Amino acid sequence: MSREAGSASGGTIHRCTVCGYIYRDGEAPPECPICQNKGTFEEIPVDQINYEFFKDCWTRQVKWMNATKYQNEIMLNPDEEVLKELAEAEGNFLKSGKQAYCPCRLLTGKELADRKIICPCYFYMGEIELQGKCHCSLYLVKK
Repeated sequence: MSREAGSASGGTIHRCTVCGYIYRDGEAPPECPICQNKGTFEEIPVDQINYEFFKDCWTRQVKWMNATKYQNEIMLNPDEEVLKELAEAEGNFLKSGKQAYCPCRLLTGKELADRKIICPCYFYMGEIELQGKCHCSLYLVKK
């Protein structure tokens, strides 16, 4: 699959309605790679990608995290400036026709390795447990 699916001028992305995972590489997968629910993806036109879209996705992710592993211990960063910066970075990926990678990690150019840094990245759980937040401070442990 190509990371270049879609274009800056249009196209769609797919969002899991359960956990908020965003997928850009062509057709939506039959199962969400984060929450493993089947058939939960909805198509979203690229021109609807904005701060509110990302905040909704992240809110769904926090709700899913708290319902599964963290028993209501995780929260979205309350700092709107941090959230807006992260939304802009992820939005730039999506609007340029690429997958929404974690904005604080470097791409390797290797598809399988880079799939680990699709937001929420593979590393967020360990970082939250060790540091009380993920690397980019999107998700925090409630105090």
